[in-house]
Amino acid sequence: MHFNLLALAALAPAVLGQTYYGCYTEGETSRALTGASYADFSNMTVELCASLCSPYPIWGLEYTGECYCGDALTQGSFPAFASDCAMVCAGDAGEVCGGPNRLSLYGTSATPPTITPVPHAAVTAASFLGCYVELTGGRVLSGRSAFSATGMTNDACGSYCLNSGFLFYGTEYSAECYCGTGVGSANSTDVSECLMDCSGDATQKCGGPSRLSIYEWA
Repeated sequence: MHFNLLALAALAPAVLGQTYYGCYTEGETSRALTGASYADFSNMTVELCASLCSPYPIWGLEYTGECYCGDALTQGSFPAFASDCAMVCAGDAGEVCGGPNRLSLYGTSATPPTITPVPHAAVTAASFLGCYVELTGGRVLSGRSAFSATGMTNDACGSYCLNSGFLFYGTEYSAECYCGTGVGSANSTDVSECLMDCSGDATQKCGGPSRLSIYEWA
């Protein structure tokens, strides 16, 4: 049977009267949830994880068969793109159980958990630096990265990178987001080479083939 994974990720339901918060990243240097953990790559479901984590206010599922519980999110865990959580649960292919280093996050409160971004310099706004040529055999921005076939925008990429502690960010090929500490020796090119519509907003431009629309927080 074929399942539309992106559609499933967008429709991940609340279960047992609890709240689905969305898709979240793992922490900067540790698991996002540091309480109990379980793994069952044959039977894991959203309901099973909720039951296993019943003493805790927050729980999440990852990589089809992993279940993590906790009282709060660790530093560096924050909302990710919905399409990052697109792996079906080992015990129920009609449910979503996170993705690689991504948690389908649930909890007992109607309010999403507090996030603690990776520390960074105080900033007020982002400025467009230009269109840059991607490196051969590497990345201009080699920090954290993300992909969203349906939700990428320059603003979303900027928030993702800032929460990760990076002040430079760039979008590429409509749906890709890259974070880094600077452009180094990368070459800029004419902005006409960065005119692909963002996958999440056709009024914004998100780079091009091997071309980055690069911004800097300041």
